Amino acid sequence: MSSIELFNFLRKSLGIIIKKIEEEGVLALLSTRDHKFIPELEVPDTAVKLDLPGSLYKIKVIGDIPVYYNIDRPVTGSEHSVIFPGEYVLVPRIGEKLYLKAPGGFKSRVRIEVLK
Repeated sequence: MSSIELFNFLRKSLGIIIKKIEEEGVLALLSTRDHKFIPELEVPDTAVKLDLPGSLYKIKVIGDIPVYYNIDRPVTGSEHSVIFPGEYVLVPRIGEKLYLKAPGGFKSRVRIEVLK
């Protein structure tokens, strides 16, 4: 078998495999119908609970203080994630509520985008 015949065989086989995967629904693109955008939100050291149903969350700290966050569960001392100033996180998770909190005695600001 020559290299050209081998190449054509592999190309045909790959095409058949990709077509089968597409038909079975294994390959899919993230698609959403709507989004929610909050350009600036002040986050105090008491928990903020936002009703933001979505499938992808982008949270960016635009203040000078880090922010603790959690999705569908309140922020506690042992259960939270942290976003530092100037940074953002993308959370590909289906959720209903977003909980935010600044460290004790501080306030911060965030920008939030949610794909529904």
